[in-house]
Amino acid sequence: MIQEFGSNEKENNNKKKRIILTDHNLPEKARKVLLSGVGRNFEICNFSDFRKELSNRVEVILLASPRSGLVSKDNLLLFKNLRMIQTLSAGVDYLDFEAIPKAVVVCGNVGAYADQIAEHVFAMILCFSKNLILQHQNLSKGIFTRKPDSRFLKGKTIGILGAGGIGRAVAKIAKAFGMRTIGINRSGKLAPHFDSMFRMRSLNRVLRVSDFVVIALPLTKKTRNLIDRKRLALMKKDCILVNIARGPIIVEEDLYNHLKANPDFKCALDVWWKYPEDRWNKKAKVKFSQHYPFFDLPNFLGTPHSSGDVPEGEEIAALQAARNIVNFVKGRPVKGCADRSEYL
Repeated sequence: MIQEFGSNEKENNNKKKRIILTDHNLPEKARKVLLSGVGRNFEICNFSDFRKELSNRVEVILLASPRSGLVSKDNLLLFKNLRMIQTLSAGVDYLDFEAIPKAVVVCGNVGAYADQIAEHVFAMILCFSKNLILQHQNLSKGIFTRKPDSRFLKGKTIGILGAGGIGRAVAKIAKAFGMRTIGINRSGKLAPHFDSMFRMRSLNRVLRVSDFVVIALPLTKKTRNLIDRKRLALMKKDCILVNIARGPIIVEEDLYNHLKANPDFKCALDVWWKYPEDRWNKKAKVKFSQHYPFFDLPNFLGTPHSSGDVPEGEEIAALQAARNIVNFVKGRPVKGCADRSEYL
């Protein structure tokens, strides 16, 4: 139950407590983990119950939606003692780092959605590799053919751009299929489940040799428009490209033109360049479109940014975010600290 601020008695009892302010109704298990971990000097306040006179007590923000207004420029000016912003999402590219004071630690919820997204990645890979949609359509039309045009995953090379939580989870599944796993990260240091690892300067080399390419990078100044027509041309003619990171990492026009010109090249997207206004409302059915008619192409597959959406997902994400906040308050190492220089 979210702490309410309705009576004078409650205010007097809590006036010295520091506040964890959130725009999310935390699952009960995550709320208990958070409160038991940070100690009696903290309380949780929901943004909908918040009053301006409590601003100086806010030390941590747990942010679920950029549309809530919780971290607007005006609000951030009020939170004089803010020390940490923890997002429920893995990415933090939507935050206004210009407005966030330099002393505030910003953490993305890295790895919280890794396993469920990795499963989605392989659902897309298998859908294309085994031609499931085409075979289904043929049978529905009365066409029964056993043309051996499926792809055998064993022994193939999968290039994973980004070796964080999602990248490692994808590599783990790939190894179960007997695939060769190569990756890109900042350091070039080998990560679990990878056979080889390279720095970004070797990106072109990774693209050339990969039968499958999975993008699991954050969207930053350096990764925006990373995959353009030149890099698409480097990939194998029958490569399967999957993007579950952020749409603008790929140049939209270049991808569309490449798919049109190369019918054996396939692409599956769960992330987009343009979103509906009500994208954060998971119950809403809203109109969706892009600048190019990707869905007219037979070598394209799309899902509505749903790769992390499983019934258990909200609790998994909230628990990890809660534990990260506890570690921060206790002075222990935290996950997902954003380098603001990559976003400014």
